[in-house]
Amino acid sequence: MKKSLLVATILALSSIAGSASALDAGVVRNLQVDGIGRSLGFLTVTPLGWDGPYCDYLANWGSPFNPNDINLCLLHELRTPFAPSCIVNERFDIITFITSDPGDCLGFNLKGETLPAAVFLSESDCGVTGVVSFPCAGIAQVYPVVAC
Repeated sequence: MKKSLLVATILALSSIAGSASALDAGVVRNLQVDGIGRSLGFLTVTPLGWDGPYCDYLANWGSPFNPNDINLCLLHELRTPFAPSCIVNERFDIITFITSDPGDCLGFNLKGETLPAAVFLSESDCGVTGVVSFPCAGIAQVYPVVAC
C-alpha cells in the first residue's frame, strides 16, 4: 500500500513538472505585456549552473525595437525536491519560480529605455508568466508579462 502511494505521488509530481512550460535554454521568449499586446523585448537564456537553492541563468534581453541592443540579466530559478537538477531543468519542461535582482538585471521598458529590472516569473498554460518591475526614482513601473 505504501509503495503504491509513493508511486502515485511521484507520478503526480512528475505530471505537474512535465506539463510545465519551462525555462528551456533553447527557446527565445517574447515578453509580451499582458492585455496591451506590446513587448518588453526578447529573452534567451544560457545556463550557468547550481548556486545554493537556485539554478542560475544568464539572460540576453533584446530590445523590442533594435535587435542589436542587448542587456544582460542574471535569473535565479528555484530548485525543488522533484526538480533539483539544474542540468535537467535547462533541457526539459520543468520550471518552478524565477527571480532577478535589479542590481543584476537590465531590461527594456515599453519605450525601449534600458532600466534596472526585477523579474518574477512562473509557469502558465501558455508559457512563462509573471511580473517585470522597473524601480525608478522611488516609483516602480510594473508590467504583467506573458512569454509564450
